[in-house]
Amino acid sequence: MRRALEFRQTALALAVLAASLSGCQQSPPPSTPRASTPEAKTVASLKARGDELSQRGQYDGALAVYEEALRQEPNDVALRYAVATTLASLNRRAEATEAFRWVAVNGLPNSELVDRAETWLRAAGAITTATEPVADKPVDRPVTETRLRGHITWANVDPARPAPRVHLRLEGADPSNKELVYNTTGTLNGEYEFTSVQPGAYRLTAQSPLIAVRLWEMNVTVSDGGPTVLDLSEASSLSPTTSFVRPR
Repeated sequence: MRRALEFRQTALALAVLAASLSGCQQSPPPSTPRASTPEAKTVASLKARGDELSQRGQYDGALAVYEEALRQEPNDVALRYAVATTLASLNRRAEATEAFRWVAVNGLPNSELVDRAETWLRAAGAITTATEPVADKPVDRPVTETRLRGHITWANVDPARPAPRVHLRLEGADPSNKELVYNTTGTLNGEYEFTSVQPGAYRLTAQSPLIAVRLWEMNVTVSDGGPTVLDLSEASSLSPTTSFVRPR
């Protein structure tokens, strides 16, 4: 009886020891492999893909790719222009107009993309005739040192983007100079100047080429023999609340 009890105790001890050794030698379960993270697509590769789709006439796909790239680089003028042309190809006129306006306002002045954007806007009637400088009338004007110049100050302009351009027009207001018309271009928070102006009374008008509202309209008398200085600002503007800060 006693021997049988000792045998069972010994067998139990051996079983516990075997289980312990088995647990120690068991290999840990393999860890779950990490899912591989796809490499982020670069803006350049996305634009190249969008250009490829656009050339094939797959404009919806191209637009989706361009917009994905814009989420990485929202201020890329070339991407904005690509979006604008794609929207135009899809006949989404209102959205294309806004996209081309963004390029024209935020692109580098006189750059190829800005010129193309303004050409599209002009052809679409999005730039009114009144915003464009009219050619001077073919009249003889004596060369003189008299000129009109000044500084244009505007608060609501994004300093991180090219300054919006302003077209200024000076028209004679006296019987002696009513045939005279002068045109020049300036920038907001920059300078403007009319050179070789015949002295007399004039009507000055000014506006941005992309906004169908006149910013300034006032009378000015240009004095003989030197510069007449006339600074422009919101205080003298017809539209002082106009903002040139575009959403990013």
